[in-house]
Amino acid sequence: MNEELKGKLEQAHRILHMEGLAEDASRGHVTVKSATGRIYVKPWGVGFQEIKARDFQGVDEDGNLLEGKGRIHSELVLHLEIYRQRPDVCSVIHLHPCYAVLLSSVFKGKINTISQQGVRFTGKIPFFTSAALIQSREQAEQVAQTMGKEPVVLMKNHGITVAGASLEEAVILAIHFEQAAKDHLLANLFGKPSGMLLAEAKKISGNNYTPTQYQMIWGFYGRKFKTTAALTGKKNNLPVPGYI
Repeated sequence: MNEELKGKLEQAHRILHMEGLAEDASRGHVTVKSATGRIYVKPWGVGFQEIKARDFQGVDEDGNLLEGKGRIHSELVLHLEIYRQRPDVCSVIHLHPCYAVLLSSVFKGKINTISQQGVRFTGKIPFFTSAALIQSREQAEQVAQTMGKEPVVLMKNHGITVAGASLEEAVILAIHFEQAAKDHLLANLFGKPSGMLLAEAKKISGNNYTPTQYQMIWGFYGRKFKTTAALTGKKNNLPVPGYI
C-alpha cells in the first residue's frame, strides 16, 4: 500500500512542476500521510522533476527518519504541526509559486473571485505575516494556528501552504490558488474587478470541490503530463494519476 502511495506522491511532484508551481524545484515540499501514520517527503535538494518513488523518506509524527536516506527538509516541522492540529488532513504542500508570492506582497486580506479556480478561496484568506523560514515548532504552531481549518495559508513574501484531505485535493487546491492569485493580480491592472457574488461562488465551490471532482481533475493532469512528455520526446514511465 505504501509503495502505491509513494508512486502517487511522485506523480504529484511531476504535476506541480509541469504546472509551474515548483520553478525553484528543490526547495518546496509535498508530504502525504499513510494509513499507518507514516509521513512521506522528498529529501532536501532533490527537484520536483527528478524525484523517484523509491527516494522518498518516511518519517514518524516527530520527524524521525524511519525509511530512506539523505538530509531532511528543515521546514518539515511545518507539515508535522499541521498534521498534529488537523486530524482531517492527509497531505500538506508548501510551495513558492510566482503569483502567490507577488500577491503576498500586496495582500489586503481577500482576493477577487474572478474565475472558477477562485471559488474555494472566498472570504478572508489566512495570512502569515512573517517571511522567515519555518524551522522551529513554535513557528510551525503559529502558521498552523493562522491557517486554522482553511485549505490554504498565504505567507508574506514566502509562498503558500496548502492542506488537503487527500493528496489529490492538496495538489489541485495549490494549482487553483496560484491561478486565483494570477487572476486577481491581472484583473486589478485593468480596473476594479467586480468578482463573483459570494453566494454564487459558494454554490460553484460546492459543486466543483468534491472527491469525485478531485479524482476527475487529477486524472486530467495525469493525461496532460503523459501527452506533454510524448510531445517533447521525454521518456515517461509514470502511470496515469487516478488509474494506478
